[in-house]
Amino acid sequence: MVSIEELDAFFEHLSENSSEMLPDGILDINIKTLHSLRLLAETPEETASMPVSHLLQAIESGGKITLFNERFVIWIVPQQNVQPPTTIVYVAQKDDDTDSIRPELGFRTSGIHNRSKTILKLIDKFLADIQETETVLSQLECDNSVESD
Repeated sequence: MVSIEELDAFFEHLSENSSEMLPDGILDINIKTLHSLRLLAETPEETASMPVSHLLQAIESGGKITLFNERFVIWIVPQQNVQPPTTIVYVAQKDDDTDSIRPELGFRTSGIHNRSKTILKLIDKFLADIQETETVLSQLECDNSVESD
């Protein structure tokens, strides 16, 4: 199991090297992004299932909030010394079997989009997308292993 100290060390490394560790860089969230992710209005199917972010533990330390469970680590970092106020969020997957952490994405909210509700909706959307992608990749691996037998 990955310790809090290891998560903090990984965060420091990620935040200092995000341009190298995050292939897509840090995504700037704007109205166009929210629209393309379909996050501007709740639909009945969105409210029917429990968001992934409800299943996370939270720790606040060092000017950031760390959310984590057995599968994900999310760091929420408010930037209060900039105008407009901005929040940077980093998302990583963790594997307790190998004690490894793999960065997945980062995003930045500011101005009118820098609200907790918007940030949590974005986290839920990105975590759901990551889970869906991992499920598809696992199915493809299983299909390929069956074909090679």
